[in-house]
Amino acid sequence: MGGPSEAELDDLMDRLADGDRAAFAPLFAALYPRAIAVARRRLDDALAEDAAQRTMSALFARAAEFAPGRPVLPWFYAIAANETHAVARKVRLAERREAPASSASLVPAEGDPERALASAETRALVREAVAALDPLAAAAIEAQLAGAPDAGPRSPALRKRVSRAYARLRSLLAGLDRTPDAEERVLDRTEGGS
Repeated sequence: MGGPSEAELDDLMDRLADGDRAAFAPLFAALYPRAIAVARRRLDDALAEDAAQRTMSALFARAAEFAPGRPVLPWFYAIAANETHAVARKVRLAERREAPASSASLVPAEGDPERALASAETRALVREAVAALDPLAAAAIEAQLAGAPDAGPRSPALRKRVSRAYARLRSLLAGLDRTPDAEERVLDRTEGGS
């Protein structure tokens, strides 16, 4: 690469973290192509562009949090990976929400079409509510629902994030609910009745 060396990037980030706005342009010019490259590994060109812009925005918004003397590239690549994941997840959720339910999923084994329709409506409500959550809250709920038994005990921070995510999900479901007891049914299923 013909751009700045890692030491020069570290120096530019240290300067930016200290408030030197003159470091912005050369740092952006050096890191933006890297952000695009990270995003293109997972996303198409238009979405990669969006992820790269989000990466650079997050990097500069958090510049004051950067600890001078640290190498910038690991921090940058972590931000790029997180922003790329957030864009990919947003697209997946939108696709799931818009995907029509197959007729096979509408008829349960018991053959009760009303129950199947209520179940499909409930799943649609949950998809809509989860899509409205911020990515961290949605990821916390997904991790909790995955319930990996070998993962060990959850940290207090993760338990708190899951608790807040479910509270937000409850409020979103209350706003989306079209039947009086749909929220109760959904939360009983998602939280395991707790």
